[in-house]
Amino acid sequence: MYMFNVGMFRHLSIMELVELNFYGLRFDLSAVLATNSLLILLYLLPLEYISPRWNNWLLNTVFIAINSLSITANLSDVIYYRFTLKRTTFEFIHMFQEDSGMINIISGFIFDFWYISILGIALIISLIFFSKNTNIKEDNISTSYSFSIKRLLFALFFLSITTVGVRGGFQLRPISIIDANKYTKTENQALVLNTSFTIIKTIGKHKVRLKEYFPYERMEDLITVDHIPKDTLSFRPLNVVIIIMESMSKEHSAYFNKNLQGKGFTPFLDSLCTQSLVCEQAYANGRKSIEGIPAILASFPTLFNDAFISSNYSANRINSIASLLKKEGYSSSFFHGGNNGTMGFNNFMASIGFDNYYGRNEYNKPEDFDGKWGIFDHKFFSYFEQQLSIKPEPFFASIFSLSAHHPYTIPTEFKNKFPKGPGEIQQSIAYSDYALQQFFKDASTKQWFDNTLFVITADHTSEITDEDFNNEGGKYAIPILYYMPKDSLIGQYNKTSQQIDILPSIMDYLAYPKAYYSLGNSVFSDTKYHESISYNTGIYQYISGDDIIQFSTQNDSVVLRSKLTLILEAKPDTITDKKKRIMSLIQEFNYDLINDRMKVN
Repeated sequence: MYMFNVGMFRHLSIMELVELNFYGLRFDLSAVLATNSLLILLYLLPLEYISPRWNNWLLNTVFIAINSLSITANLSDVIYYRFTLKRTTFEFIHMFQEDSGMINIISGFIFDFWYISILGIALIISLIFFSKNTNIKEDNISTSYSFSIKRLLFALFFLSITTVGVRGGFQLRPISIIDANKYTKTENQALVLNTSFTIIKTIGKHKVRLKEYFPYERMEDLITVDHIPKDTLSFRPLNVVIIIMESMSKEHSAYFNKNLQGKGFTPFLDSLCTQSLVCEQAYANGRKSIEGIPAILASFPTLFNDAFISSNYSANRINSIASLLKKEGYSSSFFHGGNNGTMGFNNFMASIGFDNYYGRNEYNKPEDFDGKWGIFDHKFFSYFEQQLSIKPEPFFASIFSLSAHHPYTIPTEFKNKFPKGPGEIQQSIAYSDYALQQFFKDASTKQWFDNTLFVITADHTSEITDEDFNNEGGKYAIPILYYMPKDSLIGQYNKTSQQIDILPSIMDYLAYPKAYYSLGNSVFSDTKYHESISYNTGIYQYISGDDIIQFSTQNDSVVLRSKLTLILEAKPDTITDKKKRIMSLIQEFNYDLINDRMKVN
């Protein structure tokens, strides 16, 4: 994990790295014993007296199969970590079941990262050689078996030791993922943990538990989720278009990243920022597309282990921009050039009220397929503009780009046209920015354009290549901007904002006249809460202003950091106030999710 991602852990000294590996042994031992528990049980049973040959075959098969899976999972995370910044959990199995395209993606990764595949094969071959050299010799086994107290005591002793090892010690509760934070900061957690451990610890952990930090009769004073219009402004039936750019982190933009000295990879987005209301301190609510899309379109943050789309709660009723605007006569469409069924987006869009879904099948031009993910961005953005131009107004539409995704394929006609950066992704980011520019160039000539509110953002951040963004804030830092042609909606919003603020902001700007549900807050309102919240393997992260608070529900502990991950000397009342806010958000979210009340009507 460290060797192949050393750039993400540059802040660690050699001594710190040695300490992390030492602390990790506790989690490694737990995982090794847990995954090999069946093997241990088979060794303790007197099967060799029944058939020595079949006994050896069974032991070898179980040993090789189980540990090959563990090796594969851990080596896969060496690469996958760059995109999620966390060890894989059992949630991935649900994603795999929901997304038929995952097999193609995994096969692509095997070839793209061939050196990891070779390493895996070499380790599995070593398992095979090791197992053959540990076979029980048939000549040393008597054909008759008699009960032995000595053997029984040995078995009980070994089972006891195994149980203690799996539990991680003699403490009251077995060790869990969150225990890694006792030894290191959250950003180094992956070096202490291992993937076998995180998968095992999240099996069956799909249910959200109620949290009652405060009496429920007090919750209305602490948090407001039912947004009710206060004034009598007339509804503005503007078209609404949300553009979600794959992996377009702030670090790629010269507007947001001064280190680029004006030579960024998103020149068009940067120019659009000068004509828009720009959220300077905007953050994603998750690290994956399957988390970002619900946050943007339905104001739903993923504050539990599963992605909502593939969770036990996916049948819950949640309002979305599409379902709300439908009440005002809007049609709605979602565009994504990927394979239909990718991450369950097509079914999710139908469940939250979208009228139309446009994917690779609807585009139906195989020659524009990038060979991996779907349709090249510049082609699909052109298709997007053409479809919007025949929609009756008012309409709501959203497009999710895809080209800025590994293996970062660029169309042949654009080879060497775009600048390259320290990471493979920058050239693809520049290409996607070009596709965005062409869309606006074509759309600006259409009659519907001037009557449209555009929101441009990213689904999540990308692999980090700039050290200034390699911190707990930078890992979630994305652009969010609101653009209205020929309008005074220009300037900077300097308070903290997040993806789930997009829905209430749009409703506020349109003067939407009906009540709706949202944990977010409008950037156009006078709310006292300017915040961002996210969740990652047992830790809630809350950002407000310059403070980053990480909160663990296991022991209600709080760590306060600055945006550069330096621990702050903060006033106790500051921590108390923000801790109370986090706890109220968690309590409200869990209660509403469990009781299916994330929709006003």
